[in-house]
Amino acid sequence: MDLLLNVGTLIDGTGAPPKRDVSVWVEGDRIAQIGPRGAFAAADWQVIDAPQSTLLPGLFDLHSHMTLLLEPIDEPSDQSLRRADLVATTVFKAALGAKIWLQTGVTTIRHAGAGSNFAVAMKEAIAAGWTPGPRVFASGSLIAQTGGVRPGNESWAVEVTGADEARRVARLQLKAGVDVLKIYGASSIGGGGGRLIGLPGWPQLTVEEMRAIVEEAHKPGRLAAAHTGSAESVKNAVKAGVDWVDHADMMDDEAIDMLLASNTPVVPTMAIAWSLANFGEQMGFGKHIATMAAEVAKIAKERLRKAYKAGVRIAVGTDADNPRATVAKECELLTEIGMSPMEVIVAATRTPAEMLGVSDALGTVDVGKMADLVIVGGDPLADIRNLSQVEHVIQGGKLLELPLVDIGKWGYA
Repeated sequence: MDLLLNVGTLIDGTGAPPKRDVSVWVEGDRIAQIGPRGAFAAADWQVIDAPQSTLLPGLFDLHSHMTLLLEPIDEPSDQSLRRADLVATTVFKAALGAKIWLQTGVTTIRHAGAGSNFAVAMKEAIAAGWTPGPRVFASGSLIAQTGGVRPGNESWAVEVTGADEARRVARLQLKAGVDVLKIYGASSIGGGGGRLIGLPGWPQLTVEEMRAIVEEAHKPGRLAAAHTGSAESVKNAVKAGVDWVDHADMMDDEAIDMLLASNTPVVPTMAIAWSLANFGEQMGFGKHIATMAAEVAKIAKERLRKAYKAGVRIAVGTDADNPRATVAKECELLTEIGMSPMEVIVAATRTPAEMLGVSDALGTVDVGKMADLVIVGGDPLADIRNLSQVEHVIQGGKLLELPLVDIGKWGYA
């Protein structure tokens, strides 16, 4: 059955001025026509009338962890149920997380790493219709330096020494179906683990090791992204030729210049630091993590504002480990560095589609493109927080029956 969307405002994701009183005709999984409100009509179409609402492209999250999304905020109090060691526990939690993200208007994610090629399995399960969820571009285990992974997180990573080992791991991940190789180019916000603790985001892996991973990704037309923190780790990633850098919290002027010269985008993931700073202790993290997150967030905000003003490309990703740190919250935080609501919307739609190489099908509302769409209440250009007021989600031309999950307990209607 064809779908007709009659809306008060259309923001097409290109950055062009919004259009008022628009009808969008969806035929099958594609956008068939766009015209003035009331231009199309047929008796057997499914019709959504939303004259006070805004239609946008489906949102992207370029740094998502569905396997973590409910940890530790929703862990059961019964200790016998805390079975993180069971693979099925991870599967069920990831499926629930995927439903939550889809319900918040996110129709495409890059799953930014998990052990055992979990994201590849998740991509295929969602594509097969086994469970609702965003389209998945999968990263595999983090490719880290020997000794670079925090104790307890070894199942999430493969540690390597030297370019040859890095190249071998990259090839095996690509063979398994990984779309975006994840390079762990810096320590975490906590500075490491065990007895090896340094400053937040201290650089890891050599440029040669990272370059070997990037080369293997690019041979079959896949991508490579780097987890960074310190200015040096950002520079190393750019020298290695990565497709984008995640976080980049401490980038300095030289790093910004290198990002500009290479046209390398940044996925800042401000939402994760915001959530850790505000809810970290409540979620079970140590006080030092919440304090460190607040300190890093302040510095990162200043550095990101400078990068934005210089012209560095920015795309939306959350790194969320809890349902408060949504894409809508990330977009809100990006306006605090000076981005306009329209620029933020482009950063959550067209820009990620371009970075993933799928802008011919996704990322903007245009005739012939895939009908991945979201309708929100109000006007997000007037108040970017309206992105959280999701009324309808269309994925591949199919109108989802919302709510998929009760998300009111996390502060969302």
